[in-house]
Amino acid sequence: MAGAETVDTAGLASLLDHVDIDQDRLQRYAVDGVVPRAATRAHSISEVGRVQSVATEHDFAVIVHGGRTMLGLGMPPRRYDMALDLSGLNQVVDYEPNDFTITVEAGMTLAELQRHLATNGQFLPLDHPHFERATLGGLCAVGRGGLRRNSFGGPRDWLIGMRMVKADGTPIKGGGKVVKNVSGYDLPKLFAGSLGTLGVIVELTFKLRPQPASDQVLAINAPTFEAALEAGRAASQAAPFLNGCAALSADAASEARGLGARVLHDQPALLLRANGLESAASEVLAQALQAAREAGLEGPERSTGAIVETWQAVVDLETQTSTDHVRLRLGLPPANLGRAQQIVNRTFPEATSWIAAADSGLLFTEVPSADADTITALRNELGPLQGRLTVESAPTELKQACNVWGPSGPGARLMHNIKEQFDPQGILNPGRYVDGI
Repeated sequence: MAGAETVDTAGLASLLDHVDIDQDRLQRYAVDGVVPRAATRAHSISEVGRVQSVATEHDFAVIVHGGRTMLGLGMPPRRYDMALDLSGLNQVVDYEPNDFTITVEAGMTLAELQRHLATNGQFLPLDHPHFERATLGGLCAVGRGGLRRNSFGGPRDWLIGMRMVKADGTPIKGGGKVVKNVSGYDLPKLFAGSLGTLGVIVELTFKLRPQPASDQVLAINAPTFEAALEAGRAASQAAPFLNGCAALSADAASEARGLGARVLHDQPALLLRANGLESAASEVLAQALQAAREAGLEGPERSTGAIVETWQAVVDLETQTSTDHVRLRLGLPPANLGRAQQIVNRTFPEATSWIAAADSGLLFTEVPSADADTITALRNELGPLQGRLTVESAPTELKQACNVWGPSGPGARLMHNIKEQFDPQGILNPGRYVDGI
């Protein structure tokens, strides 16, 4: 990092606008305990380009920040000189309600976008924890599907265009502003899920959906989390058009209730969601409910009008973890969920907070502690079930001892080659992505 020393940190103000070097304020940009030497908040794409040009010239390692809702994801940074805050890029660039497309800057939050779209009866079909703070650029950089991914997919399924700034400050773009216009390689799909390692996402174009005429949620208590999970699998098979099917343990249901899901009690539960025309949504829920009953759930169903508050409270639990605890995320074929949960529970009997998307094969749990050998052994045991285990947040000591992403597989070489093409100096989020990228 010799190049980084050629410019005194205090001298950055002569090269860049909005530079902050105050140590107390820089703490908010810390990543796994590593505090940057400086931070800057960009308000335009040209400012982002200038930051990256200076960073390249002086070999500054840069980590891009938005709402910081998923900052615990990834390995500890190999080096970290500057935080680039994109929360100042928060404007609507272009909106075509008749075409169901919108272009926004990357620092806009998901909640603000949904409020803007609601005036025209439209929405972007994505779930994400803490959507009041989560920025669209960060959401796409993480590229993670939520509890409704079986119905909605993930960010890359709704992206049709993107503007990015390369590590050296060069602006590039991919896709466009209409749904069918991509020729050649689809760059937005490449950048979505790259965790900010290929370039800085500064602008995004999404395709949209009309808001459904009816949106309904039902909750049913279960005797155990395992029973809720089994009933959820039965419900999702009987009613494939469900818009959400989440099984919760007693601790998770209690936590979600505290966050606003008043329809839940302090016991295991199955949460079902359907939308569309009122008659169609009601029919889907009736089919799902019947299957859940046949699978053994006997408690009365409860409905609520607080749809967004209820569902968002459960989604927020995906990242609601104590700083000294370990959050595990498991993805696998839905049919293998029950067996996988048994394996994880046997490995970590102290795990009491569980959430599962029974229709798509996502499983989240929190454990007080773990070590690298246990994580490796658990991955090996889950392998025959086609399970992929990610340590989504953990104390830095565990991250330094184990690979939070798991084995990179045969695609690692290609990923490194792509990284080399877009960021040859390795200054963007260095070391935090898969295989140390």
